[in-house]
Amino acid sequence: MMKYITSLTKDELLHNCVILCKSIDDYPCILIKNSIEKTNVSSFSTDNLEFRMNTVLENDNTTYNFHIIKSKKNDFVSVQQFTVVFDYIFKKIQKPIDDSELYILIDSIQEYFRITTESDKYALQIGVFGELLSIKHLYENGYQDIVKKYHKNFYSKHDIEISDKCRVEIKTTSSTNRIHRFGHDQIYRQDVDVYVISSILEPSEEGTSLYEMFMKVMELYNNPDSIFALQKLMKRCGVSNTDEGLKFALKKAVNDLRFYDAQSLPRIEQAAPNGVTNIAYDVDCSLANSMLLSQFVDILNKQ
Repeated sequence: MMKYITSLTKDELLHNCVILCKSIDDYPCILIKNSIEKTNVSSFSTDNLEFRMNTVLENDNTTYNFHIIKSKKNDFVSVQQFTVVFDYIFKKIQKPIDDSELYILIDSIQEYFRITTESDKYALQIGVFGELLSIKHLYENGYQDIVKKYHKNFYSKHDIEISDKCRVEIKTTSSTNRIHRFGHDQIYRQDVDVYVISSILEPSEEGTSLYEMFMKVMELYNNPDSIFALQKLMKRCGVSNTDEGLKFALKKAVNDLRFYDAQSLPRIEQAAPNGVTNIAYDVDCSLANSMLLSQFVDILNKQ
């Protein structure tokens, strides 16, 4: 029996569809009302979570049908993560769901709990800091719609799809040279207009952390789904209020932002030959003419 259930009133147990609680061994859990009275319990687990479908619980001589999601960890950070999942995914459930509906949600949960390897984390934090910096800077300088566009799909070809004819790619480096790696099909396109934001970051112990940048950008959002998407990205980067991630000189980073039409960049000026794929190369963006921030914002607002 879950500890937290005993502190709820009978009315709350009958009418609440989702309950955040703890297991008897003090691990965070989420109970989700089952829409079907099924007793054939099925269970499975991942590296971070345990799932039990169609579980029957009893309290005060009354039985309840729940699905149970349990964390395998009960440290401070894991409890925080569980609370975020509850607030941004499960709290929105308004009626009991069956096991097939729960399976649809599991992929989103797993993405949030997925851990980035240490070898990939450094490059990921640099790239995301540059993206968040760009989002905040564009928002504050006349393009507020950027918060509706940023990372609806983390696996898109470009970072931001402004419209069906306009895309933005954000590239970031901690080197002193403005050299970025592009996929050929990111900057050589005949079907869409592509613009590039180039960011150079300088590491600084007294600078702004990636966690602080996440907090600044989240303040711009009021859509729960978008906020949760940022929470998932923050988790992927391995940062939290107890591990704030890399720090960079913020004022210098803002001053070093540059904006380009991809057509002005050094690039291979032809489509990839048939049968040739995954072409990528380094581009020295400093050899191209950048545009003013005001020009760039005007282009975006006209899309």
